Formats: sequence, structure tokens, C-alpha cells
Amino acid sequence: MKIIGIIAEYNPFHNGHAYQIEKIKKDLQADYVVIAMSGNFVQRGAPAIIDKYARAQMALNCGADSIIELPVLWATASAEYFAMAGVTLFEKMGCVDGICFGAETDDLGTLSMLADVLINEPDAYRLALSKYLKEGAAFPVARSNALCEYFSQMPFHNAASELSLSSYDLDCITCILNEPNNILAIEYLKALKRRHSSITPYVIKREGAGYHDEYIADTSGSIAYNTIPIPTASATAIRKVLHSGISFADLPNPETLVSALPAPALEVLKTYCKTHALVYPNDFSSMLGYLLLTSDTGKLSDIGDATPELANRFFKNRLSFSSFDQFCEWNKSKDTTYTRISRIFMHFILNISNDDYSFGKELDYIPYLRILGFRKDSSILLKILKHSAKIPLISKLADASALLDTGALTILEKDIFAADLYSQVRAAKNDVFPQSEYTRNIVIV
Repeated sequence: MKIIGIIAEYNPFHNGHAYQIEKIKKDLQADYVVIAMSGNFVQRGAPAIIDKYARAQMALNCGADSIIELPVLWATASAEYFAMAGVTLFEKMGCVDGICFGAETDDLGTLSMLADVLINEPDAYRLALSKYLKEGAAFPVARSNALCEYFSQMPFHNAASELSLSSYDLDCITCILNEPNNILAIEYLKALKRRHSSITPYVIKREGAGYHDEYIADTSGSIAYNTIPIPTASATAIRKVLHSGISFADLPNPETLVSALPAPALEVLKTYCKTHALVYPNDFSSMLGYLLLTSDTGKLSDIGDATPELANRFFKNRLSFSSFDQFCEWNKSKDTTYTRISRIFMHFILNISNDDYSFGKELDYIPYLRILGFRKDSSILLKILKHSAKIPLISKLADASALLDTGALTILEKDIFAADLYSQVRAAKNDVFPQSEYTRNIVIV
């Protein structure tokens, strides 16, 4: 039996995700595909546009066999922590054979070579990185420049990739490190190597729409992989379309989504939008504004991923606040990206501190497995998981206090708070009562 894992956000689930699941089942001959999925908040420091239960149903309707929630502490963290937590989750399931991730390149050897350097951090690389950071480059740019400088100066041979400096185009390194899915792929490989994991990595080249593409492509003459068309839209483009209307029925061009989402996922989205509002970062603006006005630099420094320097910047600029998006834009700089600022502010709202990250690492990232959903015809997978899991398995939230120790409960309480806060914000937009996380049931299809 072969079980393959995917770490995902599905914000929302689209043809690219269905394409990946189908390729895994057909090309890798996987019996089951398990998803480690972010909850109601995602890695770029934003709320998911629709809640985790609807996104889980989308994935299950389109071929995924089981969905396990990635704790919010890690789902909203840097790429390195996000990847390490996802890999650790699969490790602790005890039954996952491989992990599959999409990237702009399918050259696993090159990605692995870069991961090796970033793990070992040879002196020449560290000195180059320090130089570029001191010059004021943002970390992603500094890292890319430092890697290129390292490879240009140091003879390098990697047996796995059979690459050497003489055969390697340094421009290719820059291209690889400029693409977000490649960065995550490298982080997954780093996590596997650091954990000395026996899980096998598989990479699928991203086809069709690019990660940052904001428009849904024309589907005329599109190529299909078996039953799934090559993706015509990124999640960014889909969110942009959804943001153009108050509800699904108000969208100026709802037909464009027909080509972007698999039919079963689109039906879930339509049903969801009949009763629930879509959620965006600016829906949390008043919370962030209040927190900024009632905090000093010490408290701001404690926010997850913040530093004293950034805390001083936020405090100095706090009276210029008008919205979540605006304040992220206001505080980004040459050496600090918009995404990092957004993550810090979302951590502030979710009460996630630097100490929480230290505590989470002490617990080895994942202290429990919380099931969000599964397919009835894949119920054997749950039986396997019950025997193989190295940590408690939670299928009913009310049972958690009896299954988890104090440390694990502390991490779980972050998930519950995040879910309840999301529900309150969404309910306020519809003028209805919010749903308590304790009343939500596992999604079964």
C-alpha cells in the first residue's frame, strides 16, 4: 500500500490542485493521498477566503482521501517553519511513504543541491549572505545572491544531481529562487534532510497559470491531463475574481470560475457563498488598529516573527493606521517584505508570540493529529492511521482534553481560538450568529 502526502492551503481548491492529486494517483500509483492543510489562516499572513471545512470538502470531493489540519502556529509561519511542520506531521502519522509538492521546476537534483547548501551553510555562503543583508537586501534576495556567489566561487559536485559548477548555469539558480513554489520545495527537502526522514520526495512541475498570475486564462484549446484540464488560474486570480462581488451571485463574470475550479469544488464554493461571507485581511482592521494603539514597543517585539527594530517601526507609524492592507504596505521596506509584515500582524491578532514558536519547537512541532475530513471509501486509511500514529489522533474536539497533555493542549487552544475568531468575523459580515469550533463535525464524503 502506498500513501502520499501533500502540504497545502487550498485557498481555494482549483484545477491545479486536482491535477496534482490525479497525477499522484496515476503516475505514482498511490493508493491514498493525505493532505496536511492549513486551517482558517494561511502562510502569507491572511485569513483563508473560505473556511477550512469547506476547503476540506472541496479536496475530498476531488480525490483527496483524508485531510489533517496543520496547526495555526505553523500554518501562519515562515516558509521554513511551515515546511518543517508539514513534514513532521507526515512523519508522525507513521504510514506516509512519500511527499509530493509542486514547483516551477521538476529538477529534484538541483532543488536538493540547494537544500544541502542551505542546511550546511558553508562559510563562503554565510559570509556572502551576511554581506548582502548588511547592504539592506531583503532576506530572499540576499539568500539568492549569496547562493549565486557561493556557486560561482566554490567548486561543487552533488552526487545525487550529478551537477558540477562547470555544467551549471548560475542564472538558473536565480530563476529557481525567484519562484515561491520552488522556495517551498527547497524547504520541504531541507525538512526531510534535517529529520533524516525515510519519506520519499516527489516533485511535479507546475503547469499552466503561474503562482502570481492575477487573471484567468482563456481555456480554448487547453490541454488536459486525463480528466483534469491544465490549470488556467492561480489561487490569486480566483481570489481576485471572488473579491469583485459581495457574494457569488454578485460576481460580474462568475462563468470564468467554471474553467478554474473542478465542478465538485465549484459546487461547494457556490453552496458556501449562499450562507457565508468571504473573509479578507481588512476584515480584521479594527482589531489590529486597537492592538496597535494599546501596545508599547515591548509588546510589539514579542509578536511572532517580529524584532525590536520592526516593533519600533510599528509603534512610530501606529497613528498612520487605516486598514490591515494599508498598514502592511506602509511598513514594508527594502529589507522586509509585505508578506512578512502581514504575517506579523496576523500573529498579533491571533496572539502568537515568539515564545510560542520556541515552545512549539520544544514539542517537536506536531503534538497531535486533528482530522478535518475523510472519504467513506478510504476508511481503511483511518484504521491504518490509528495503529501507526506516533501521537494522539483527534477526531472529536471534545475528546482532546482526555487525549492530550498540557503542552499539546496549549497548541490546540491556538487552533480553537483562531477558528472561533474567524467564525465571529465572518458571522458579523452576514449579521448571523457565529459557529463554535466545538460544534463543527468532521467532513465525510
